[in-house]
Amino acid sequence: MDAVRRTRQCCRTRNDQDLQRVKGIRQICLAITPETYGQIWDDPSAVRACVDAAARENPELFPAKLSLGYRLTGHLPESAKLPGIRLRQLRLKSGEVYTLRPSFVLPYMSGLTDQVQYALRLLAFGVPGWLVAEGFGHNAQYWDRLIERLGRNSLVGTTVCVAERLPRHLTADEHHTRWCGEKAFVSLTAGEGCVLGIALTKSADDAHLTNAYGTFAREARQVDPQYAPQTVNTDGWKATQNAWKTLFPLVTVILCFLHGFLRIRDRCRKVELLHQRVWEIYRAATAAEFTERMQAFREWAGHFNWPALIKDAMAKLWNRTSEYVRAYDHPGCRRTSNMIDRLTNRLYRVLYAHRGLHGHQISSERRLRGWALLINFCPYAPRAGQSREHQSPAHRLNGKRYHACWLQNLYLSASLGGQRTQT
Repeated sequence: MDAVRRTRQCCRTRNDQDLQRVKGIRQICLAITPETYGQIWDDPSAVRACVDAAARENPELFPAKLSLGYRLTGHLPESAKLPGIRLRQLRLKSGEVYTLRPSFVLPYMSGLTDQVQYALRLLAFGVPGWLVAEGFGHNAQYWDRLIERLGRNSLVGTTVCVAERLPRHLTADEHHTRWCGEKAFVSLTAGEGCVLGIALTKSADDAHLTNAYGTFAREARQVDPQYAPQTVNTDGWKATQNAWKTLFPLVTVILCFLHGFLRIRDRCRKVELLHQRVWEIYRAATAAEFTERMQAFREWAGHFNWPALIKDAMAKLWNRTSEYVRAYDHPGCRRTSNMIDRLTNRLYRVLYAHRGLHGHQISSERRLRGWALLINFCPYAPRAGQSREHQSPAHRLNGKRYHACWLQNLYLSASLGGQRTQT
C-alpha cells in the first residue's frame, strides 16, 4: 500500500523585492559589554562618546551621513522579552532615524549572545532544532527563526567589511536537493573560503540561474558599485557559465579540472597509474607545459585498450585543453572547485539532517543564507598543539574582527543589515 503524500504546497517563485527588503537596515550594533551598558546607557554624553569612538575606528558599520551630525533622541520602551534592556534612538541631521543596540543582545530582543552561541554552532553543523531545544531550551521554531533572521542580512556586506576585501577570483556551483518533495537547486558562490552567495531555484536553466546568482551580484555591488570579478571557476554546465557572463560580461570562466578528473576516476577507479598521469597534467607550471603534458597523456593513453566509457571521458578532457589553459593567464584564480566543494559538503549534511528544504522560497532561502553566515563566522576547529592566526573564514578574509566573541562579531558585522553603502 502506497503511503499518503503529505508534502504541503507552497510558493516556488521568489519575490526579489522581499529579498531586498532588509528589516535591520536601520539598526546600528555597538560593541559594549553588559557592565558597560549598565554604566553608560542612561548617560547621553557617554553614549555619544562611545558612538563617536566606534565610528572613527570602524566607519563601515555606521551610516555615511553620521559625520554630518546627529543627536540622541531618547530610549525605546523596555523590552518585554529582556527586562532591563532598552534600545536607544539616534537621529541624523538629514532626518534618518537609527536604533542603537548593544552587541550582547540579539535582534528582536530574542535573547543574549552568550546564551545561544554554542547552540548556533551546533545548528551550523546540521544538528536538528528539536534536539538543540532539548539541551538549550525554547523550541525548534525558536532556533529556526534565529537562523532565518540572520538570513535577512546582506550576505556579502556582512561577510566582507570593505570593498577592497571583495575576492576577485570566485567559484560557483549548484547543489541538487529536494524542496517540498520536488527537485530543486541551491546555487552557491564562494570566495576565500567564505560563502558569498546562496540562492534557491527550481530549475537550472539560464534564466533561473541568472536570477539566483544575481543576488550575489546585487549585494557585491552594494559594497562596491564597480565590482567585477576577474575569474569564476565552474563546471562544464553551460547555463552556469552563461549566467555569470550575463551578470559580469568581462569575467573569465575557468573550467574546473577536478570535474574532468572525477569523470575519469568514476569510470576507472582501480587504475591508480591513470589517476596519477591525469594529475601530472594539472601540476604543469605554465600553459605551454600543460599543453605538452596533455598531448603526452593522449599519446600514452593510445597504447592501451580502454573501455568505451573511459575513452569518452579522456577525450572530453583533452578536447577541453584550451579551456583549462585559460587559468594560467590569471595568477591566483581557482583551477578546481575544491573550495566550494568543501562548503557544499557541509551544506549537504545540513540538508540531509533536515530531509531537504520545506516551506516557501523566501523562508527556505533565508534559512540557507543564515546557515551561510554561521559557516563564515563560526570558529575553526581547534588544531592539536597549534594556534590559529584567524578565528574564522570571515576573520581571515577581512584581516580583522570586531569582537573576540564570534557571534558578537557576526552581529556587529551585520550592523545596518550588512548594507555597506549608504546614500
